[in-house]
Amino acid sequence: MRLVVAALVMSALLGSNVTPADDDRTFVVVVGADNPVPSLKRGELARLFLKKTSRWSDGREVRPVDQSAGSPVRSAFTRTVLSVEGMGKISAVQSFWLQQVYSGKSTPPPVKPADAEVIAFITANPGAIGYVGAAPAAGTVKVLAIKD
Repeated sequence: MRLVVAALVMSALLGSNVTPADDDRTFVVVVGADNPVPSLKRGELARLFLKKTSRWSDGREVRPVDQSAGSPVRSAFTRTVLSVEGMGKISAVQSFWLQQVYSGKSTPPPVKPADAEVIAFITANPGAIGYVGAAPAAGTVKVLAIKD
């Protein structure tokens, strides 16, 4: 028991956003149903969410949308995808966006509190991309495959 408590305390002190309950959380990446892209590599996906790539192959603007910082889905996405850009923790991503905003280079993606709001954002905004905790109902949005 002491070991578990010590691990949680160290995690909090080091700024980790990962708890044991987060380890088995998963996500799927979704885009508008009309988006022609069938899959993305993790690095490409990270660049889209960090706004280092701003256009889809068909020329449309990419519009990423994030989930809340405390969301287990966002933790899983950050660990799995954004770690390829050296940002495996939400605190690192938040620092990145603070620097971008302060320097006038860019602004972070909008944040939605739940899967349903992410899906609504994607269906209302051409070029949008997001992630949700479970595969949505068929026809609302398209799930992208993620390649290493």
